[in-house]
Amino acid sequence: MQPSLKDRISAVNTVPATKIHSSLSPRTNVLLICTWAVVTASAFFVLSPHLPFGLGIVGGLLGAAAGTCQHLSLKQNPEGFLSASSLMEVRRGLTNNRWGRTYIACLYVSKVALAVLAFVLVKTPLFRVVLGYAVAYISFMLVRDVLTLKDTFTLRTLRDARTTPEATG
Repeated sequence: MQPSLKDRISAVNTVPATKIHSSLSPRTNVLLICTWAVVTASAFFVLSPHLPFGLGIVGGLLGAAAGTCQHLSLKQNPEGFLSASSLMEVRRGLTNNRWGRTYIACLYVSKVALAVLAFVLVKTPLFRVVLGYAVAYISFMLVRDVLTLKDTFTLRTLRDARTTPEATG
């Protein structure tokens, strides 16, 4: 028995979809950037206007360094991220090149540096120290995500180019 015309057309137009992890999608990153911006502004101007503004500045500067490393990692090895469908695979993509490993180190060093800075600048009470650290880290994430937003669009374009019928034929 011969397949129907509909089945033959479906078989020709079926292209395996490549699903990359949501942390690498432009939509997720735009939502995160908006969230980080609102939380940072709220924390500095509404929740605790007496937090040292330097915490946000240092967090943003460290985020710029980390975002640059992450951008260079994505640029150096986009294929490693296109096949990532879990956070562990995203991490594997990062550890496969020098810029990704530098990004991971920068991330850990930044967390420690921001915690120490929050203790030094805020001092007491502990709640404000924790809030200061959180705001500094959110500033870090805001700047990092802004710097790598273009890369998420690039990954989506590369993924779409791989899954179109023209690319497979």
